[in-house]
Amino acid sequence: MNDTTVSATEHRRLRRWLVLRRNLTAYLFLAPALVFFGTFLVWPGLSLFVQTFQTGGVMSPAVFVGTENWERTFADPLVLKTIWNTLRYCLMAIPAVFVIAMIFALALNSISVGQTAFKTMIYYPTLQPILIAALMFTFVLHQDFGVLNIVMRAIAGEPVNFLGNEDLAMPTIAMVEVWKGMGFWALLFLAGIQNLPKDLYHAAELDGAGPVRRFFQLTLPLLKPTFFFSVTFATIVNLQVFDSIFILTDGGPFHSTASTTWYIYRSLFTFSEPGYGATLSFVLVLVVLVLTAIQSYAFRDRR
Repeated sequence: MNDTTVSATEHRRLRRWLVLRRNLTAYLFLAPALVFFGTFLVWPGLSLFVQTFQTGGVMSPAVFVGTENWERTFADPLVLKTIWNTLRYCLMAIPAVFVIAMIFALALNSISVGQTAFKTMIYYPTLQPILIAALMFTFVLHQDFGVLNIVMRAIAGEPVNFLGNEDLAMPTIAMVEVWKGMGFWALLFLAGIQNLPKDLYHAAELDGAGPVRRFFQLTLPLLKPTFFFSVTFATIVNLQVFDSIFILTDGGPFHSTASTTWYIYRSLFTFSEPGYGATLSFVLVLVVLVLTAIQSYAFRDRR
């Protein structure tokens, strides 16, 4: 009986040692990635969170101010305006670029000759730096010397202030982002479409389903995982819109195009308030997390 007990105890001890050894081996392989993750993400994130309770730190030593930055954030009307502007921009840019990209993807999928050349042409705007893209649209849309306004002045007699009008400025910036991003999403959707099972399409075609019916009853449902990734990724990226706004309008006119990242930049580098800028950064992170959770719920499998 005693030998059996010792044997069982020894067996459990040996099993715990094997599990520990296996886990240690796994963590050793993960160690480089964990060190990189901790050094460049966790530690800066914690430092930024500590900074939300401080003021100064640029030209003078940082001073602890408690929750003053957070209280100021919730009382600042410009914070709500920049969040709304950012969400409004996403609601304009993301659906538009997805619709255009899907049209291009379906068109590319239907041709066999010259597909590579058309892919290159469509993807070319994505390769342009946002600075170049913004400058290109400046020369096209500028009220005084823009190519489009020169044409409109000749036809209608007066130009359109695309970047100086409160109602037109944000749609114009969204148009720049759509032009620049449609190639990436078109090729992504094309890859998804070409990986769909062809047998289902042949069966639907034999049953008399036309192209429109096949698209809505087969293509869209089967591309649900691709759409989930696309919507989530596009939302995270577009909530951080800054470059095109900074170059084209600098948040104007009257803060109608001021985004959250634009306000963070201004707080950090123009107003020299790193504590307030850090607080705004965490507000943006919270917005991203909430929207990502909503999208995960909307795209979840309800079967």
